[in-house]
Amino acid sequence: MQKWIMAVLFFGACAFGLIMLMVTAGGDKPAKEQEAQGPAMPSVTLDQAAAEALYKQSCIACHGNQLEGKIGPNLQKVGAKLTEAQLYKLVLNGKGGMPAFKSSLKEEEVANLALWLAQHK
Repeated sequence: MQKWIMAVLFFGACAFGLIMLMVTAGGDKPAKEQEAQGPAMPSVTLDQAAAEALYKQSCIACHGNQLEGKIGPNLQKVGAKLTEAQLYKLVLNGKGGMPAFKSSLKEEEVANLALWLAQHK
């Protein structure tokens, strides 16, 4: 009888340990996914004049004076295709032929530009 009690306690402890392992391993997943996505977009209030000035300084050569696209794609309706957060990450990290601006622009500047671009729908 005592062997049965010990066996039940042993297997119960093993099952509890496996459940705890699965629960804690699942808790780390969102943090790892967030790290892979990069930094979160800072909260800023749209400053349209600053965003337009930044666009003219950093983006106009590839995306055109009216966002019509030249070397880079047309951005006239980019807000209908991408969210503010997606635009922020794209400008910050670059993609394909587009350079990353994380070393040349402040995160707040990129966030302001992303807000401004997201309004173009």
